[in-house]
Amino acid sequence: MKKSGIIDIMDTAVIWIEGFVAAALVALAAWGAVSLTTEIVALLGEGPRFQLASYVAVLDVALVIFIIVELFRIAIAYLRKDDVIPTVLEAGLVAVARKLVTFDTHAAASDVLMKAGGLGLLLLAVGVTWYLLAKRNPRLLEIEEPKP
Repeated sequence: MKKSGIIDIMDTAVIWIEGFVAAALVALAAWGAVSLTTEIVALLGEGPRFQLASYVAVLDVALVIFIIVELFRIAIAYLRKDDVIPTVLEAGLVAVARKLVTFDTHAAASDVLMKAGGLGLLLLAVGVTWYLLAKRNPRLLEIEEPKP
């Protein structure tokens, strides 16, 4: 078999793998939506008692679903051979936001400070990266209409 034949086979295999990963992400998002619905129903069943942990758990599931959706958008961009950098940065920001929203402050003070500092630096790094890329390419900040 010629080298180009092997490369074509591997390229086709990678496209199938990307398609499988995209389909798996859709299944995960659907499963997450069912889980989110279940948690919201359970939260509503608790009545008027306000328990912060319950609300944080619901927000955590919702943000995980957003991350999965962003990962799906990355997979689709790869399949379409589109620019994935803006979508990767969006996913990074959502992931950091999720960690900030669900931040646990019940650990030892030094652990909380270290974790908060790490999340702050991570958020700063993603933000600075986005700023530098947008400065170099202003089109990066344009919002695209969804493709049919």
